[in-house]
Amino acid sequence: MFTYTKYLRRAAGYSLAASLMGSVAFVGSAYAAEEAADEAPVFDEIIVTSTKRAESIQDIPISVTAISQETLELSGAVEFADYATSVPNLSFGFAGEGRQTSRQFQLRGISGRDTTAFYINETAVPTTMDPRVIDVNRIEVLRGPQGSLFGARSMGGLVRLVTNQPSTDDVYGNVHAGFGTVHEGGEDYQFDATVNIPIADNAAFKATAYYIKDGGFIDRQVDPDASTIIAGGAGQNGDEFLNEDVNEDETYGFAASLLLNASENISITPSIIYQKTDSDGPAFVDNDVENLVKVRQFDVDEIGRDEWYLASVEASIGLDAGQIVTSVSYFDRETLDVEDGSLFMMGFFGPPVAAIDDPVTTREVSDQNRFTAEARFVSEFEGPVNFIAGVFYQKVETEGGFPVDSIIPGGSPIAGLFGLGTSFFSSNVTTDQEEIGFFGEVTLDVTEQLSITAGGRWFDVSTTSARSDAGSLFDLFGAPVPGQNSQSDNGFNPRVAVEFAVNDDVSLYANVAKGFRPGGANASEATCAAFGTIVPSGFESDSLWNYEGGFKSTLAEGRVTFNASAFHIVWSDRQTSIANCGGLGFGAIDNVGQAKATGFEAEMSAYITDSVSLSGGIGYVDARVTDTGGIGSVEVGDPLFNVPEWNGAAALDINVPISDDVDGYSRIDFRYVGSSISAQGNERPEYTVLNARIGAQLSDGWDVSLYANNILDKRANFADPTELSDALDLIAVSRPRTFGIDLRKEF
Repeated sequence: MFTYTKYLRRAAGYSLAASLMGSVAFVGSAYAAEEAADEAPVFDEIIVTSTKRAESIQDIPISVTAISQETLELSGAVEFADYATSVPNLSFGFAGEGRQTSRQFQLRGISGRDTTAFYINETAVPTTMDPRVIDVNRIEVLRGPQGSLFGARSMGGLVRLVTNQPSTDDVYGNVHAGFGTVHEGGEDYQFDATVNIPIADNAAFKATAYYIKDGGFIDRQVDPDASTIIAGGAGQNGDEFLNEDVNEDETYGFAASLLLNASENISITPSIIYQKTDSDGPAFVDNDVENLVKVRQFDVDEIGRDEWYLASVEASIGLDAGQIVTSVSYFDRETLDVEDGSLFMMGFFGPPVAAIDDPVTTREVSDQNRFTAEARFVSEFEGPVNFIAGVFYQKVETEGGFPVDSIIPGGSPIAGLFGLGTSFFSSNVTTDQEEIGFFGEVTLDVTEQLSITAGGRWFDVSTTSARSDAGSLFDLFGAPVPGQNSQSDNGFNPRVAVEFAVNDDVSLYANVAKGFRPGGANASEATCAAFGTIVPSGFESDSLWNYEGGFKSTLAEGRVTFNASAFHIVWSDRQTSIANCGGLGFGAIDNVGQAKATGFEAEMSAYITDSVSLSGGIGYVDARVTDTGGIGSVEVGDPLFNVPEWNGAAALDINVPISDDVDGYSRIDFRYVGSSISAQGNERPEYTVLNARIGAQLSDGWDVSLYANNILDKRANFADPTELSDALDLIAVSRPRTFGIDLRKEF
């Protein structure tokens, strides 16, 4: 249905696109009219390695965004949300239970579990993680699918954090301290330090450590006798009190790596990265993003914990014909979510239990470990043919659920009325998945201008999943049936790309690729059968085809870059939830239905003057269901969840010398994220983010800056996670306006 509001939103998107393209045309023509001065600034060549070899981002025939360490620091990016809103067609939102393992992100509208990959260097890690951006050389975003070189879970593409590596050249390092104050909230603190030490001509050690405190901004109004809760907000009798800033959290971690050059051609780099986040409560509000006060009967600390480490060894052997690269890693992650489940019990058993004696707590835990190994050969032939070939192995073991500590208070009416024990509900699900893949790509330079790349990946995935449940709930309504099922799957994902260099500065490309997501097992098959619903024992990998064309250009003698691409994606046999057998997570998945996504992304950077640069990007995607597969809750034309049609960003940087020893700089950046539908079927309104920073760099390595984040104090809706105890309509909300200061020292 056409609405004036929808027209305005689309017009705003088209206007932003037109302004970006117009700026490129204007700046390009202006500098083409006259030869740039020798001292005129140009953009440095950006080298990325997400195609398994080091290449200029302007030479890769796929859509890639790279965010440098300098840009990350200037924009104050520390968490995923800080940089994700600046990337065209990268969207995110919460889509599951709790906070630690429910956030998902997607590229080009391909939403859902495991549709987009997340890498730290050479290792794939869960997309629900949020590694802090400390001592990160760059963030690479490859739009997908990337099924040939990166395999499973990269249907939409992948996001890759590339950390700085040790160097034998010199001793260097930096220290950083930051302080901020949150509007109507607490204080932010950050301390981090990095040092690189050559320990021999052929060895170096590098270490980073950090501590980050994020001030809270959500309050909890405690109502001990539940008078206001029962009366729907009225009925205050004076026993209420306020606990402020209940969503404060602390994060600390370190990274250490060692470079060993065993010979002139052999290098080995073992490393370890560790991070732990302790949270007093989630950044979730009730019903409305403007409502920063929760009303609860009990003052329960809804704590959270996310702890992980990644140990890896990477090695490379240089040969006359190319390079052999190997990587082996072990990843382990444990999470905990605690939630006040008292309102759930009131709703489950009715008003008689409104004044229970003690709170009911709900806990969710998870534990995942991954062993990953890859070996590949990257050729460096002088002739027209080069190739990449490799083998990949990964084993993932996951265990989690609701342990036996969802407590029924002993003195409450619940125990007396229903004769329940101490555990109301518990559940445990284990999943073991093993994957092997063989991949390769060959590039043929047909002429000096024309090259063709073709390749693919063969994969084999096997999964076993088991579930067991217990607790007083099942004593009342019947014990569930323990379940275990297995599923195996294999296939081939091809890719073909053609690149044509119009000249040294402009190239065109077309890319056709297939991506996939591993299948799995339905451990709830037996329980569903007990409820009278027949579901399959497992589900197969789903896949999509991406058809893409684009161009990359470097104009005005390096003072302007402008890249754009358009795509059409057909996603078949989607892994879709087909049943919810009795609730409490007894669901099942099958391969049904189809979806399509069509859109484009464009990015540009331009020096307006020698001191002023403008950069920006815009993304558009229309991602919708085209075949329901017989699922009654879905209709043809429904948008895929957590996917805005439009998103865009623009940044203006000004660098002006203040004196011979001091350089001044400033940056203002704006982000726009359009409206979308959440995983729960609710509308997420559009939102904007405006940030600014001003600072000075001294010749002796000192840097001081003042910043303002979310200047307009907008409340972004990051989607509606399902509460662990299903009693409230929760919304994950962005941080309010924050002012602060950063102090850095390099040596």
